Amino acid sequence: MKNSCRCLDRVSVPVLSIALTALWLACPIAAAETKAGWSSGIDVTVEGAAGLHGGAQHGSTLHGMALNRVEWQQAENADRTVNLHAFVSALTLTGRGPSEKFLGDFLAASNIEGYASTRLYSWWVEAARGDWSVRAGALLADEEFTGTSAGGNLFNSAFGWPAFISANTLNTGPAFYVAAPGIRLERKFGEQGAWRVGVYDGDTFDSPTGDTDATRHGMHYGLGGAQGFFAISEAEVTPAESANRFKVGAWAHTAKFADVRDDESGRRLAATGGAARLHRGNYGAYGVIERTLAGKSGEPGYVTSYVRGGLAPTDRNALGYAVDAGIAATGLLPTRAKDITALGVVHASFSPRFAANARATDPASPTPDFEQVVELNHTISLGEHFSVQPDLQYIRHPGGSAAQRGALALLLRVKATY
Repeated sequence: MKNSCRCLDRVSVPVLSIALTALWLACPIAAAETKAGWSSGIDVTVEGAAGLHGGAQHGSTLHGMALNRVEWQQAENADRTVNLHAFVSALTLTGRGPSEKFLGDFLAASNIEGYASTRLYSWWVEAARGDWSVRAGALLADEEFTGTSAGGNLFNSAFGWPAFISANTLNTGPAFYVAAPGIRLERKFGEQGAWRVGVYDGDTFDSPTGDTDATRHGMHYGLGGAQGFFAISEAEVTPAESANRFKVGAWAHTAKFADVRDDESGRRLAATGGAARLHRGNYGAYGVIERTLAGKSGEPGYVTSYVRGGLAPTDRNALGYAVDAGIAATGLLPTRAKDITALGVVHASFSPRFAANARATDPASPTPDFEQVVELNHTISLGEHFSVQPDLQYIRHPGGSAAQRGALALLLRVKATY
């Protein structure tokens, strides 16, 4: 039986949004410049996209995102037993993104594409003591796990919350654009690394079918039951006097997952039409290597790169494995010291068992095999608060289908941050 709290669905989101905006405006501007005390901010992003070639169809789109945030943090004090930090945000998405409207790709070309809505987003309270911290509330695992420095500059969703997790969990897991009730524990080891573990609600949408109306305003929280729990653990190591950083991690989901090829008797689903065999839980593992090639972070001449890969069981997952890599350079042009140029590639391979079932079900259609993306991106800094990012992506086998022509898409993002 699913234990859920629906009473918060009745709260007026417009009232909530106005309240957060008022609080943001009321916070002293100086507070945003200091680590302790109240601080606030708002990010507004507008993005246009156009299909230049291939894909499901030709088209263009305009969509956007606004993120309002307010936080409070105690001044660090070695004599204090526990230091506290609180955070709350509201997210507004509008318009339709390129993947939904015309590309038909699997990995999602824009990492701000989502269901048009205004919602209570991430909120949490964190308590820290020494090298330990614990955070609880409505959390986003993609903000603390699996991330890379170079990948953060790229638009395709596969360079953020990786496809080997997002494609193989219920409704992409605890990541953009729906936060999940959960708790995260972290232990830092100075400059040499960290270990963190998080446990979250197993279905952020509270709907196995992906119905976005179930948690339309971000205030419907269902825990346990058939949707289970999602857990992830990661260790990060930065050896002394080294330009490398290493991450290894594993994730698990306690819900039941349907076999992608066989029914309950072990025979092929395409032949019997029966109910799929159910597996108890799901899991996967991943690794990340980041390397600083030149310079120092935040300074002209800084160049960083990474390689990341992960896999999951092929009997219950659409994707067997995915690998992505990227490189980002700051200040390539002498007159543009803060501009960042990034290049990334990703290969996501469909499970052989998933492909076999698709082939048996519809022999006339191409068998799903893989989707690949090559992305080139440039961030033009226009001062402290504004940036413009032209972005070009080539997507091979959109949707994992060899029948689809490779898609070439141009995206342009304008961002204001206060």
